[in-house]
Amino acid sequence: MSALAWIDAAAALPDDDTLVLLALNDDDVWPGYRDGNTWRYVDAMPIAVERVTHWMHLPAAPAEKEEA
Repeated sequence: MSALAWIDAAAALPDDDTLVLLALNDDDVWPGYRDGNTWRYVDAMPIAVERVTHWMHLPAAPAEKEEA
């Protein structure tokens, strides 16, 4: 499975406190994380668990360009 694939939240969950992208049931996508049994936006506001349908790891930061 690609690290940048959407994962069904009913099938698997990210590790706690790992920042991920969240797909919500109203087609919004937000960064957030899990705190125990609670999904949270990055500002720590809780998200109702039934709103989160999928999640995805964030992409890696760009590599520094080597000088020629």
